[in-house]
Amino acid sequence: MIRIILIRHGRTAWNEREGQGERFRGLTDLPLTEEGIAQAQITARRLAHTPLTAIYCSPLQRALRTAQIIAEPHSLDVHPLPGLGSMNYGDWAGQLHTEVAARWPELYRQWRQDPFSVRMPGGESAADLRDRAIAALRDALSRHTDGATIVVISHQIVTRTLACALAGLPDASYWRVRQDLCNLSRFDYDPTKQVFVVVGLNDICHLHPTFPYGTGRGLRIVLIRHGQTAWNAPSGIAGAEASGQERFRGHTDLPLDDLGHAQARRVADRLKGERFTALYASPLLRARQTLAPLAEAQQLPIQSHDGLLDIHYGDFQGLSHTEAAAAYPELYTLWRTRPGQVRFPGGESLAEVQARLHALLNELTARHPGGTVALVGHQIVNKVFACTLLGLDLDRIWRVRMDTAGVSVFEQMDGIWHTLCLNDTCHLA
Repeated sequence: MIRIILIRHGRTAWNEREGQGERFRGLTDLPLTEEGIAQAQITARRLAHTPLTAIYCSPLQRALRTAQIIAEPHSLDVHPLPGLGSMNYGDWAGQLHTEVAARWPELYRQWRQDPFSVRMPGGESAADLRDRAIAALRDALSRHTDGATIVVISHQIVTRTLACALAGLPDASYWRVRQDLCNLSRFDYDPTKQVFVVVGLNDICHLHPTFPYGTGRGLRIVLIRHGQTAWNAPSGIAGAEASGQERFRGHTDLPLDDLGHAQARRVADRLKGERFTALYASPLLRARQTLAPLAEAQQLPIQSHDGLLDIHYGDFQGLSHTEAAAAYPELYTLWRTRPGQVRFPGGESLAEVQARLHALLNELTARHPGGTVALVGHQIVNKVFACTLLGLDLDRIWRVRMDTAGVSVFEQMDGIWHTLCLNDTCHLA
């Protein structure tokens, strides 16, 4: 695997404000502010002990300077790539969103609905930008082999476009993926299969102790995967699953192991600044134990909800991956390649899991408007949850990683779910 770390540059004078008061920056070559330099320095300290192979960036000075600051502890050269440059906004460059909306109302409305269908007057389209940014990334990847970690530093529109493209998101999901200044969004790339996996999106824990917030008007969901158990130690594709020894857990009611309890305490500590309206967990012990330290700190009861229950693996339950592959070779292969097409003998399908999650979302939206709720679920349930809100097909669940005790945050804004961060594990480092 090649690890890719996407980073948006630090602050400039033109992104002090957001929304309608924000300017279209594009190719305007703005320097970092003092705060932007400080953000880059904090990000450099965050990555100082991560072995980095190479750093690529936009040629514009706000990205180039951010890259130079991050490269310094590693004594690495910085490689500017023109394809990573910001968008050519043409006649919109330098104007406020309010100004553009007044002068080009229909085009601006279309831009806010489907940016890939719009070409800026005198500029380029988001589709053009996507093509050149992906080409630049593939050029960078072609220079490296398994085990490399590359950093790509660019602009909000570029990092968002790349994040959506690498995750395989539909165009309609573009505005739903948050990219804050100096955030870390991580992907793993398999050069053999040419497949990208989302490891995490919009990690800003080095800059802010709390998780990102949206408008604050809609329901905010903090989604947590339970901590480690004996049946998923070590977790992740590089561990037990890769060796075939990880077991299909499902409804098997396993407790957390010692590391799992420690992870639960770290989750509670990371979330101490949040004010929750309610706490929900899968009825299974490992989920409720993960939520227990947070429930104690918040002085809130844990409400069990069947909508968060792990997938029912039926006849696969309790089998190792090696045993399942031997007993059900065709079905196991389908599960690893097109999981959305599988219904486990005596168990559930992903579509059935998704249906109960839809029901849960509707219930929570009605019960806690404008509130913040914590949900503790399981790997597959959380993958389906994330794919549903991101607009990903269920066959793509393996493209989204959900680590034990990882935290993802979603917020509903004007009836649309936005992903503020995904699989943040900063508190476990």
